[in-house]
Amino acid sequence: NTRCAYPLEFIPNAKLPALGNHPSHIIMLTCDAFGILPPISKLTIPQVMYHFISGYTAKVAGTEVGITEPTAAFSACYGAPFLVLHPVAYARKLAEMLQKHSAHAWLLNTGWTGGAYGEGSRISLKYTRA
Repeated sequence: NTRCAYPLEFIPNAKLPALGNHPSHIIMLTCDAFGILPPISKLTIPQVMYHFISGYTAKVAGTEVGITEPTAAFSACYGAPFLVLHPVAYARKLAEMLQKHSAHAWLLNTGWTGGAYGEGSRISLKYTRA
């Protein structure tokens, strides 16, 4: 994951104006290394706010230097260091927009199923990228 910004003119095949419709589906990713979350969940408004505010995922080997065993990580709104407002403000706005545009929210687990790391199995990329 990378956060950056540069002018759209730097992208030769950008479609301008860069405007589209509101999404009908929002997919939040998490890597649950403890085998607790199901592979995919359709979330209610309160659930999407909860997961968005908690920003749960797991740091796993290969994603960060020095990580050899999965460790739980929480980052409000999946980007706490970049938040200007309180996380609840962003969660309320997300809920408002989901309701206004009749959009659906999903939580996609790219981690483990059938047990934790070392016990269960990693959810196949075949399914998480479908």
